[in-house]
Amino acid sequence: MLAPFLNIPVSLFLAAGTIFCLTKAMRGHTWLPRWNYGIHALMALGMLGMVWHGVDLPLLPQLLLFGVASFWFLLQAVSRAEFSLLCHTRSGRIGCFYHAAMLAAMVFMLLLPHSAALQETSTVVVDHTASGSHAGHALTSAVASGPAVNALWMQPAAQLLAVLFAVAVLVWLLPVRRIAAGLRTGRAPGMRRMSRPLPVILERSYEAGAALTMSLMFAAASM
Repeated sequence: MLAPFLNIPVSLFLAAGTIFCLTKAMRGHTWLPRWNYGIHALMALGMLGMVWHGVDLPLLPQLLLFGVASFWFLLQAVSRAEFSLLCHTRSGRIGCFYHAAMLAAMVFMLLLPHSAALQETSTVVVDHTASGSHAGHALTSAVASGPAVNALWMQPAAQLLAVLFAVAVLVWLLPVRRIAAGLRTGRAPGMRRMSRPLPVILERSYEAGAALTMSLMFAAASM
């Protein structure tokens, strides 16, 4: 899906992201962060398989895995405070909504090549029956138009997701809260006070890199 010159750097990042998520999962004090970071590690591995699309992984298990994982993060985002889940603060709920959307985007990305293959197959069928009877040609065209119509909205959707994940890169990298507070008070936020501990820097760097990878993949899929 990506340009050949991007395969190696993106693969290196995804491998590092997988190791980072697995490390966080093994260091988790309870089962919940272990499960969540384990899902992120699987997502990084799934994107790595998309980069090297010569690796033929079964489609249905991936769709089920990322679909259930998306629902799991959505469940955490809307859960009530009495449940022992991670998304209780406002920023935590926003993060869980974002991760649910990202995993749902993984499902959509997996379906993009499958839809393109269906469209190509339908086109071949229509051309093959062009010399047949008029009734047979009309019937085949009607059947083949289904995947072609479905594919019409997929390219604009992929372009929109590419833009949204590109914006997410900036959100993860920039100190959004301090910038917003500075705009409200009319003062620019002081850069010297924006130091963050190393775990937070690594976390936000991983999230920004994952969003950038998704943006590049959707941009490549929409071309």
